[in-house]
Formats: sequence, C-alpha cells, structure tokens
Amino acid sequence: MTRSNFRSVPLLALITLFFLSGCSLLPSNNPDELDQLNHWQVRGKLSVSNGKEAITGYLSWDQKYQDYDLFISGPLGQGSTRLTGDNKKASLTLPNKPAVTASSARQLMKQYMGWDFPVEDLKYWVKAQPSPTAAFKEKRDGSGLLNTLEQYGWDITYSRYSRQGTHWLPGRIKLVRTDEQGRYFKFIFATKEWTIYD
Repeated sequence: MTRSNFRSVPLLALITLFFLSGCSLLPSNNPDELDQLNHWQVRGKLSVSNGKEAITGYLSWDQKYQDYDLFISGPLGQGSTRLTGDNKKASLTLPNKPAVTASSARQLMKQYMGWDFPVEDLKYWVKAQPSPTAAFKEKRDGSGLLNTLEQYGWDITYSRYSRQGTHWLPGRIKLVRTDEQGRYFKFIFATKEWTIYD
C-alpha cells in the first residue's frame, strides 16, 4: 500500500462512520420516543398577555408520569403560584391565598383565573407533541420537527430546538388563542433548562 493510500484509510473510516452514525446527530423526533418521555423537568421564562397588558414570571415544571408540579414565581420570587396534581385531582395555590382543589387542573384554571386552558394536555405540547385527546392540524419541517400545531382552538408555534439526551425539544413555545367572547390570550415559554430522567 502506498503512503498516500495508507493516509486515506483513516479519512475513509471517519467518513463511513459519519454516514453510519451521523444521521442521529441531525434534528429528528420519533413520535413513539416522545411517548416514552414521561419523567422530566423544564425551567424557563413565561410571558402571558391578553393584548392589553402582559406579565412575566419564571416557570419550573416537574412532570413524573401523571404527577405534575408547576411553580410560577414573579421577579425576585414575588407573587408565586403553584399548580400540582395528577389525572384524578388538582390543587392551585395563588399568592396569599389558601390552596383550592378540584377534580382537574382545567377546572381550577377556569374558575379561579378565568382561563379555559387544557392543562392536562400541556405535558404533550411542551414536548412539541400533539395531545392524543383531540383532533389537530400540524406542520413539520424537513427533519420532522413540529413547527406549528392547532389544537383545542390554540395556535402553537415551536422554535429553537436543541438536543436533550436522545430527544430534540423546543426552546421557545408560543400559544395564541382568541376565545368565543373575543378575549385574546398569548403565552410564550422560553425554556432555559431541560432535565430528562427517563
């Protein structure tokens, strides 16, 4: 073997390895794999707007299968709100008020905050995954990552994906809706850190 051919062997090996394993480095999500992602934590900045005024807080969300714990705090930890529960019950604690409970988080949000929000489906939406509980429309990019989702009357836009373990998860999620009374709602969640336990 000549010296030039000898030198080309490592290069050819690297190229071969790249094409054999490099596809896993490209952004792509298998829906079945997202179904198996059930134990995680995500933290980030949450902005809420009704078109006239906006508030900003920091969200820490722990999801362990059906159990969830969402903690929202304002600047410097002021005005904290906590929503906890599972698929049978939910508890909501608002600033300077005792905790209230109901059979679902959606019921609590509607009764005490005026939002008809499908809270139980958020565990899918935050992973850039349609909820299996209702019809939906979606658009994906060339890699199969979710760009937009329409479900339960909400228009959801995803961007800034990054690799978290074996999954590609969004870094920015925007949810927009105008309800039957003409009220406008917009939520923007900019994730800062994902922790995957599965």
